[in-house]
Order: sequence, then C-alpha cells, then structure tokens
Amino acid sequence: MAEELNDQRALIRAAKYICTENCGKCPMYIENFPCPEECGLDTVPWECWLEFFKTAGAEARQTA
Repeated sequence: MAEELNDQRALIRAAKYICTENCGKCPMYIENFPCPEECGLDTVPWECWLEFFKTAGAEARQTA
C-alpha cells in the first residue's frame, strides 16, 4: 500500500514537471494522446499528463 502511494506521488511529480516543461500544453497537443474526457475550464493540464503516464504504463505491462 505504501509503495503504491509512493508510485502515485512520483507519477504526480513527473506529470507536473513534464507539464511545466511543455509550457502547460496538454499531452493531446504534444503526444497526440486522446483526452479521456472533455476538457473544460476546470481541467488541469498536469492531470492529463498523469492519465497519459498511467495509460502508457498499462500498455507497456500488456506487451511485456
């Protein structure tokens, strides 16, 4: 459980860092990643990057 929490925190930090490095641009723009839900005024770009990383990780586990 603690390891999962640490992994989640690491993903959040990575997502925020990548978002900042890309000037707040969404992964849909940078990586051609389809948004999991419709964007709105309350959408936070780093949360989209978090979903991008989770999806990429799941895909990597399936092909391994």
